[in-house]
Amino acid sequence: MYMRRMIDGGDPWIWIEAIARLNSEIDKMALFNAVGKPVPGANQLDDEPQNQQAISRLAALTPIEYDQCRVAEAKALNVRPGTLDKEVAKTRASIQEANTVDVVENLEPWPEAVNGDLLASEMAQTISRHVLLKPGQATALALWALGSCCMDGWRIYPKMMITSPEKRCGKSTLLETLEGMVYRPLLASNITPSAIFRCIEAWHPSLLIDEADTFAKDNDELNGIVNSGHSKRTASVIRTEKAGDGFEPRKFSTWCAQIIAGIGSQRGTLLDRSIRTELTRALPGQKPAKLPGDYFETMATTRRKCQRWARDNLGELRHATAEVPACGNDRMEDNWQPLFVLANLIGGDWPDKVLAAYIWFSESTTDGDEPAGHMLIEDISEILDSWPHRHIFSRVLVDRLIGLEDRPWCEWRRGKPLTQNSLSKLLKPYRLISNTCRIGHEMAKGYDVEKMKSAFAPYLSITPVQSVTTSQPAPGKGSDVTFRENVTVQSVTSAQSVTKKPNKDVVCDGVTVETPGIENTRQTGALEL
Repeated sequence: MYMRRMIDGGDPWIWIEAIARLNSEIDKMALFNAVGKPVPGANQLDDEPQNQQAISRLAALTPIEYDQCRVAEAKALNVRPGTLDKEVAKTRASIQEANTVDVVENLEPWPEAVNGDLLASEMAQTISRHVLLKPGQATALALWALGSCCMDGWRIYPKMMITSPEKRCGKSTLLETLEGMVYRPLLASNITPSAIFRCIEAWHPSLLIDEADTFAKDNDELNGIVNSGHSKRTASVIRTEKAGDGFEPRKFSTWCAQIIAGIGSQRGTLLDRSIRTELTRALPGQKPAKLPGDYFETMATTRRKCQRWARDNLGELRHATAEVPACGNDRMEDNWQPLFVLANLIGGDWPDKVLAAYIWFSESTTDGDEPAGHMLIEDISEILDSWPHRHIFSRVLVDRLIGLEDRPWCEWRRGKPLTQNSLSKLLKPYRLISNTCRIGHEMAKGYDVEKMKSAFAPYLSITPVQSVTTSQPAPGKGSDVTFRENVTVQSVTSAQSVTKKPNKDVVCDGVTVETPGIENTRQTGALEL
């Protein structure tokens, strides 16, 4: 009836319109699927080959609808059902990828060459400005964030573990600060084991996991997946995926930079694969700068510069190695290898910075949990303060350390006391080597006292403090307070800069001072030679 009215009109343009409408209706009828459901977007398939049209039509069906007609459709196309399954799966993946909003960003590298020294310094300063850290931690965090852009060049890349004894110590702030620096960041406060490897496989992100204390420690599968990503060669898991009437194995990558943050500790296997940043709650008068609301957006330039530096240095980085001082823990030395390589490539004073950071982080333990590093140099410095000779014998120094109360040296290795050999290994990162020396008429292996004091000095000093009432930003920094390695604190009692050796037996409110008349509680008796 519709066509007859068009013909009776006699207008040739009406004829043309009628034919066009008729063709459209025929196309729609032909593209109905086997269960009588029209294919969405069918009008976009006109220019595709016939086979691809059929595959696209089938990819738009629900799994049940597809299963009901797959055998007949495969027969019509003269292919095996399994072959059709694979082609439909590929098309579905393409459609999903095209319709999915980007979960992680895809920034272009900075258009010009980047000075690595300036870039890493800016990153460390930014971290220190917003989070209260111990000496060396900002250096390690900045290098680690830069290294997240170089994952193709590493054999091993450590996790970054952020922990604190309780809430409100800055974990989430530090996580958000690092999110602004790492490669393709993906931040989550909870994640399932299967989501981890699927996210990594799909988007190749840097994965930042917060609130790990609430769901990660007791999850065997999650820990196994995260642990697998420590070494590039082992960074994969295999799962079965449905394919037609059966299942097929598929390999998923777990290789990406990962930060795990939470209250308390995690499993020993995860800690062993991590560089640990331990945070504590700020003291009165310590107040880092707040993160601005547009922090992530404004840090896009930094992320682009990190990508450009990584691209320009990746070829050299692939073949680079660095000597990491022995600390008695092979896994920790492996974890720090990438950071030493990065520091050497950056140049400037970064090799010295990473060595200082490594010394602060270094731990030598009986069971993997008890720290030594800084505790050792504090104890030795106390002993040397009252030592009257130019040299000190190794055996004498070991005896003094073993005699200290509330210290681990008397039960250092499996319940046995510290030895001269163990002491030598612990002091090696400080570039201190024992030599034959003389005290009076006696000669033995020992150390030069002044050299030891000089080696320890950079790790025992406190940087100048600033007044809490300061309202003007530091020149060129744009923040309330400029932290250096984030040992800088704000004085609540004085606006004068103070640099003093800490007295660890005195607790004060934001300022470390030497209290006259208070002697150290650890007494050392006279040595008989």
